[in-house]
Amino acid sequence: MYPRTNRSKVSIAFLSFSLLLFSTVFASAQQNAANMLSESFREAIAQVKPAVVSISAEKNVKPVDAQKQFDMDDVPDVFKRFFGEDFFRNNPYRNMSPKRDWQGSGVIISTEGEVLTNNHVVNGADSITVTLDDGRNVEADMDSVKSDPGSDLAIFKLKENGDYPYAKLGDSDSLQVGDWVLAIGSPFGLNQTVTEGIVSAKGRTSSDVQIGGEEFYVKDYIQTSAAINPGNSGGPLINLNGEIIGVNNAIQTAGALGNIGIGFAIPSNLAKSVIDSLKEFGEVRRGYVGVYLKPLESDDIAKWYKQEFGIDQGVFVESVIPDSPAEEAGLKEGDVIILFDGEKVTSPGQMINMVTTLSPGTKVELTIIRKGKRMTKNLTLAQRTQEIAMTNSQRYLGLKIETLTPEIAEALGYEKDKQGVVVAQVAPGGSADQVDIQQNDVITEVNMNGDPVTSVAQFEEILSDIVDQMKEKGEKDHLILLHIFRADRKYPDKWVAPTIRLQEETEEK
Repeated sequence: MYPRTNRSKVSIAFLSFSLLLFSTVFASAQQNAANMLSESFREAIAQVKPAVVSISAEKNVKPVDAQKQFDMDDVPDVFKRFFGEDFFRNNPYRNMSPKRDWQGSGVIISTEGEVLTNNHVVNGADSITVTLDDGRNVEADMDSVKSDPGSDLAIFKLKENGDYPYAKLGDSDSLQVGDWVLAIGSPFGLNQTVTEGIVSAKGRTSSDVQIGGEEFYVKDYIQTSAAINPGNSGGPLINLNGEIIGVNNAIQTAGALGNIGIGFAIPSNLAKSVIDSLKEFGEVRRGYVGVYLKPLESDDIAKWYKQEFGIDQGVFVESVIPDSPAEEAGLKEGDVIILFDGEKVTSPGQMINMVTTLSPGTKVELTIIRKGKRMTKNLTLAQRTQEIAMTNSQRYLGLKIETLTPEIAEALGYEKDKQGVVVAQVAPGGSADQVDIQQNDVITEVNMNGDPVTSVAQFEEILSDIVDQMKEKGEKDHLILLHIFRADRKYPDKWVAPTIRLQEETEEK
């Protein structure tokens, strides 16, 4: 018995020693891994941080003549007696030039002092001041500012000549979900702030990233958990090689005041093409096909297409724009585009991204399915313009709409056989917003003409006819009646009267 007891004690002691040794080695390995990661962070930051800048943009607002603010008859007698009428007639602040200013971030991308940032950081500015990493303030050459609202990117050159530190643009296509990334910028005016995170997702589209105001062509946003806050816009998102792989652009807040771990960056590869185009042409020239697209909307539909035609991806052609490359190539409503120049088409956003990254004049081949038959269509891309990009409903009403299908109707609480177009998005302050048209409302009729609205193409054609008649008559404003339904309302239908204003079209061109 005694020998066994001794052996047991020895075994327990050995096991305890082994566990202690393993724990020590494991803890040491963890510490080494953490130190290596920290060192990787420090090396990447050291490469890029000297090139990151804080941007202060300023706009002079037209001074307002104080005497036109009110009539002296509107000033109470007690104020006239106390201050005297000269105080109101000769207001010393009357001719002051009020100013608006805002801040953002940017990154120097050449030794000559070219700065890359967001368009919304510099758009409308009369002056731009850049604060460098070393604390110096340098003015921007305002004549060098070139912007692209479609991608929300802009470049400009620093006015002061010098040998500036700069960062290199990397390959955003090489990013993988889970890769470490760092965001550098000036959130809330705190210059040179660095935050870390990972690539949470790739391929987010502008429908996922609600920025508003412009027709955006970024269909491949990088989503990251690195903290991005107001003031980070235009700053770089970098990999651990110290390369710019994105330009920080937007956040999803869900109503919170700050970051909740969902940020978005414009891919560096898109930035490269935009920079090249801005330098060569002063604008970005994008390809244009001329179709309205819809996704394969449900798993059941996708399964049916795979079952019947052997395809499990593609986009529906909802309508073809007249006199467009698509019409000339013979595309028709109801076609399903499955390949764009040999590359699989998986969503409308992805196809738009492929088209808009190509230059006008590029020849492409589309592979389509039409009534079960596979065929190819060759076309030459035209040049996309802001006017082309916006539909009539967007331009005149501030609406993005989709044809109401039985699947969408059921999901939104309408009867499956209801016809119309469903409101996907309402532009704040637009004509539709002013008469309380809301997302998920369904438009079923226009101007009490008795003809039901059945598709996006039909609704756009009705608006086009109305606009043509306005132009013939020389009208600038015109009320139209829309019959709308709202599923969650006690009285589900009503008529509203938004205004079409042609002067808005002139301002946008």
